[in-house]
Amino acid sequence: MKTNYILKTLLTLVFATLINHKSNAQQFKLLVVDPAADTVTIKNFGSTTVDIGAYRLCSLISYRTLSSQTTVISGSLNLAPDAEVTVSIPGYLNDTAADLGLYLPTGNFATPANMIDFTQWGSSPNGRENVAVAKGIWTAGTFINVSPPYEFNGGETDFGVNFWQTLLNVNDLNATSSFNIYPNPSSSLLHIELNSNQTDLTYQIFDILGKQIITETLNTSSLTQIDISNWNSGLYLIKISIGDQTETKRFIKQ
Repeated sequence: MKTNYILKTLLTLVFATLINHKSNAQQFKLLVVDPAADTVTIKNFGSTTVDIGAYRLCSLISYRTLSSQTTVISGSLNLAPDAEVTVSIPGYLNDTAADLGLYLPTGNFATPANMIDFTQWGSSPNGRENVAVAKGIWTAGTFINVSPPYEFNGGETDFGVNFWQTLLNVNDLNATSSFNIYPNPSSSLLHIELNSNQTDLTYQIFDILGKQIITETLNTSSLTQIDISNWNSGLYLIKISIGDQTETKRFIKQ
């Protein structure tokens, strides 16, 4: 009798843990997807901190576990409420057309209950679109058809292609561009010219693999020059932020 009681208690605890885990999972959303840089940003829209290291990404039927098969470039996988984490997965995302699903740590990728969020770009259907449709978070035949990087601009309960836009067109600091960079391409010096009177602007530069190269605060009264002569040739992203508003541009190091 005592054994049955212990077994029943253990099963109850395991069941409660699983239910709570799945409930917490719904608070996470894919926020930014950059196929060119192979970077993904995930946001915690919920009110509790959760370690999402064991959670998985799946693109074109190929999966990656966040803690062991990606590199964190900003934030933490122990994701606090309203926080974001950006990971790099070199060579993972197809630039032209693909899907991306966020999944629970365990379970079959073809099971809708195990999928947390989904997006796709370039064409349809890709990868696990049918799973997202069955779960009710995506409409069959729809895909993002604007220029990457892609940014989700909805809330915790919003799903679907209508909430995805080009990152460069969302949360701009002004109706016009807030800064200029030149020359582009450049082989030596990159100039940053600000078009606003704001102070304490932060800029970050990332390489094509999502690795942060520089992060500094700008003084708007002067023109900033960055010596990139010793950098590797290729595509880079420069992101300028004022509070929770950002603008991102690309430049090429020759």
